[in-house]
Amino acid sequence: MTLLTTTFYYMAAASIASALLAVTRKNPVHSMLWVLALFLHVAGIFLLLRAEFLAAVQVIVYAGAILIFYLFVVMLLDLPEEEARPRFGSHWPLAAAAGLCFGAIAWLGQAGVSPAATRSTAEGPPRGSLSEIGMALFGPFALPFEMASLVLLAAIIGAVVLARRWSVRP
Repeated sequence: MTLLTTTFYYMAAASIASALLAVTRKNPVHSMLWVLALFLHVAGIFLLLRAEFLAAVQVIVYAGAILIFYLFVVMLLDLPEEEARPRFGSHWPLAAAAGLCFGAIAWLGQAGVSPAATRSTAEGPPRGSLSEIGMALFGPFALPFEMASLVLLAAIIGAVVLARRWSVRP
């Protein structure tokens, strides 16, 4: 087993463990720290795949901006009664089954069963390069990209409205 393969397996196992720990922690700040570990390990996997731009975006956007945004919302809402309730509701078996189904689909896709795995690559920029990402974002996916930005804007506005309601409460 080469060093690259060993490093990949470490990053994958650490990512899965971090994700499980993020979901199972009662303290929201501890959960966010495990999500940070997850984001950093995913960035490491991108580096192993020689997708440096995606690794930088993973660290800057997800680990930097979105994680801080989540922490800001958690601190702003200050929900101590959330820690007192049980961590998992009655729907956890359905969520576990959905996760196993996703894992099975990913495994089948890796094994080459999916039609996407047999597609040949057309001439163009190398996969994962900055040029390919730019052509996809500002080419056929410009409208969905802008729609996603509007959904994120609506989520920010919703968080501010919720925070104002909680802070104005008598």
